[in-house]
Amino acid sequence: MTPIGDVLQVEHIILSISAMEKGAAIDEVLAKLNGDMRVKDFPELYKAVHERDAAAIAENGCGICVAHGRTEAVSSLVMAVGRSAQGIAFPGLEEPVRLVFVAGIPRAFNSEYLRIVGAIARICRDKHQLDRLLATKTTEEFLHILEVGEIRL
Repeated sequence: MTPIGDVLQVEHIILSISAMEKGAAIDEVLAKLNGDMRVKDFPELYKAVHERDAAAIAENGCGICVAHGRTEAVSSLVMAVGRSAQGIAFPGLEEPVRLVFVAGIPRAFNSEYLRIVGAIARICRDKHQLDRLLATKTTEEFLHILEVGEIRL
């Protein structure tokens, strides 16, 4: 089992993304993975992430987006996340999206990706945990909230 802390690293967390629309927000978060040693081919990862429509769900009055691409452009599961204070309008979702997760998934890691995304969704369903993620001032604390939440599941 791969823990969230092995997939999402503090340098891939943006506590205040500037993008105001869906595509730009995904690109801003995805850019954090450019240069990560687990990303063998960033243009291919970019293409894979944009090949499918990014899903967004509503949790406790806030939207959460999970954009991902299944590709051999990554050597292992990688993830980045951005938080938006003002929120981003996503088609078909009434609440503004406040958390944008982006992942690159090698085909062999599909079950690990689904487990981690499920853990993130369950953590965000807990209003107290979601409020902490939205309020924390440091990337280290943001990651810590997810790691502790994953252990408690």
